[in-house]
Amino acid sequence: MNASKPRRPRSPAVPSRTLKDVFEDTKKVYNTYTHGTFSKSELASALGVSATSGPFAGRFFSIKEFGLIEGNNDAFKVSQRFRDIKDAGPASAAFKRAALAAIKGSSIFSELLNEWKTKLPPRDAVAVRLEQQKKFNPDRAKETAIVLEESLRFAGVLDASNNVLPIREDADSGVGEAHNNDPEHEVDGAHVDGDSTDATKTTTPLRTEIPLGDGRRVVVSYPTDLNAQEAAKVGNVLKAIVG
Repeated sequence: MNASKPRRPRSPAVPSRTLKDVFEDTKKVYNTYTHGTFSKSELASALGVSATSGPFAGRFFSIKEFGLIEGNNDAFKVSQRFRDIKDAGPASAAFKRAALAAIKGSSIFSELLNEWKTKLPPRDAVAVRLEQQKKFNPDRAKETAIVLEESLRFAGVLDASNNVLPIREDADSGVGEAHNNDPEHEVDGAHVDGDSTDATKTTTPLRTEIPLGDGRRVVVSYPTDLNAQEAAKVGNVLKAIVG
């Protein structure tokens, strides 16, 4: 008699779709019901899927886990978190805060980010951690590692080297948004270029705003690995400009 094939362990519940995909799903629901309430079946209808299908179950759980809808039974509505993401500019601090809060709505994602505060490991390493510590099966671990990484990129808090970037409050002001693809930023009529000239540097530059009073300000773009000696060099250049 053939032995029955062992079943793969069931992985813990975690979003199966990226925050970007979940946001787009919720936007479809919002466009249909705006601030009104809707049932689970009405939500499925807005997404164009059957409420009893397996794919819908994953989409519904992801939306709930990221906190983009709230409610229970047959009385759901879009959440304030969804509206915060929708109403904020993608490069703003408000968008990043709301998106990061959504990601941390998953307890597993929150635990991982509390451990990896400044740098997300490669996907394979994340998957191994999920297998070993959270008892994910291998396939689900790999899928979850991708969902976490891509969600952080959508939130704008992960650079090309997988550094987890701090959220700078000045991003809310919209200063320099027209220069998002330009490393130079206007400084009261002058320009400060804070990007590294090393072609091997791939990290996304950070920006900070320094108020001078009377409505004047300095906006500086600088690489994430700027050191004290380089900062002093920048200061000397500024002194020479105004000297």
